[in-house]
Amino acid sequence: MTDQNAASSADSAETTDPLAYYVPVRPGVYRPTIHVQGAWQETEQHMAPISGLIAHELAMHERRDDTQIGRISFEILGMIPLQESTIHVETIRPGRTIELLEATLTIGGRTIIRARAWRLAVSDMSDVAGNELPAMPGPGGDTEQLDSTLEWPGGYIRSLQVAAVPGGREGRRQVWVRTDCDLIDGVEAAPIAAYTMLVDTANGIATRVRPTELMFPNVDLTLHFVREPDPALIGLDTSVTFGPTGLGLTSSVLNDVHGPVGRVEQCLTVRHFPAR
Repeated sequence: MTDQNAASSADSAETTDPLAYYVPVRPGVYRPTIHVQGAWQETEQHMAPISGLIAHELAMHERRDDTQIGRISFEILGMIPLQESTIHVETIRPGRTIELLEATLTIGGRTIIRARAWRLAVSDMSDVAGNELPAMPGPGGDTEQLDSTLEWPGGYIRSLQVAAVPGGREGRRQVWVRTDCDLIDGVEAAPIAAYTMLVDTANGIATRVRPTELMFPNVDLTLHFVREPDPALIGLDTSVTFGPTGLGLTSSVLNDVHGPVGRVEQCLTVRHFPAR
């Protein structure tokens, strides 16, 4: 497909798809819209919205009001095709106060992502609560709109509104991210899912090298939370480190409008594009 034909196809899809990342097909099965389209290849899904979809299925699995998700880890086993996606969740360590859930994403019969979530008891610990994570400047008047499409292609990137805190540079930046897209068309997503669906954006907002010059995709995504996040705005206080032998690490303190909510880490494979 030529660039012109691909752009025409994408424009057509964006006018017909709902303003949502996924359309439910049946329980656990979803059709991705053009707003999920990845940044490295036009035929792949971006990791951000699919991680939110998996988080939603984890949050809804045998739901209990007396527990909360403290950590979600995603292992990305390969390119995520822009095709109908199936998610299966099971409890692999049941318990009254501590549970471990596992979700498996399959596409076309292949396992693409495995995710695990620790679900922990809810307790009133307000008398000892304290937060050492650094808070970002608020999303107020000093921020500047950042056009991520100047650096990254794809329907997912086009779906975002990004506001950068002044003082950012290559490898280090603070941004506030939001979208008008729902996670699932016609379905109210769990708050942790509506928040998680934008977090993988972190690897693209403080790039050390342009993505047209170097490859640095993440092979995992690991989120730790200290409270339930407010998904209205996602704050990413991000640092990107490249080691000397092809390893990289994107680390972010996660914020919402109320302050820090946790951390996210992304393991990167840093390499040159294959010779053509």
